Amino acid sequence: CVRACVRVCVRVCVCVCVRVCTEHRRSAAALDRCNLCMDSPRFSKQLVVAMGMKVYLSVPDHIPLTDGHCVLVPMDHSLSLVAVDEEVVQEIRVFQKGLVAMFKEQDEDIIFLETCYLRKRRHMMIECIPVPKEVGDMAPIYFKKAIMESEEEWSVNKKLVDTRGKGVRKSIPKGFSYFSVDFGMDGGFAHAIEDDETFPWYFGREIIGGILDADPQLWRKPRHLGPSEQKRKVMNFSKMWDPYDWTKRLQA
Repeated sequence: CVRACVRVCVRVCVCVCVRVCTEHRRSAAALDRCNLCMDSPRFSKQLVVAMGMKVYLSVPDHIPLTDGHCVLVPMDHSLSLVAVDEEVVQEIRVFQKGLVAMFKEQDEDIIFLETCYLRKRRHMMIECIPVPKEVGDMAPIYFKKAIMESEEEWSVNKKLVDTRGKGVRKSIPKGFSYFSVDFGMDGGFAHAIEDDETFPWYFGREIIGGILDADPQLWRKPRHLGPSEQKRKVMNFSKMWDPYDWTKRLQA
């Protein structure tokens, strides 16, 4: 009986060690190929518009879905908004409030998208996509319909989670892959992803692109911008953002 118990304990320990080593290798591989980590050789620092204490604001390295398309990224390799520290959440919200105010001056709404694939261990980012106000008014209807029709008919998890008034952190448990959309600062919807391999990374972009009747290439395979185009995008966005750039106070 004692020998049997020892054999079981050894097997359990071996399984745990293998699992830990496998997880470590996955994490190390994800960090090595990450282009959003600031200490990564793949990081594109020329795309950064503003840098806070925990989060930076950047423009994408490809043709934007709409003019003003930008991203908010935690400096650390975080996997989701659900998993980050509260300080990171608060800083993201400060950036978001500034972006909402900036685009409101241009008579535009802004939609915030996050797609979290936990198994792939990708660095989280929140895409910030400005749209005409009439599109912003219709967007919740389109997103609700698309989420309800997504993935398998017999999903294990509730397909549509309303995040208004509570946010995604109180709507999706830790340990789940998910998609979330916020309409300005008013909250929106979230969806627990059943299968990381089949849920498209461009899901949110596709919905917005469909409303705008945009070229599908803009969300499926957007063309990479050259150095001069990237520089021009950063300069143009920085001029718009300057009156709302709260990070300048950190440099004073």
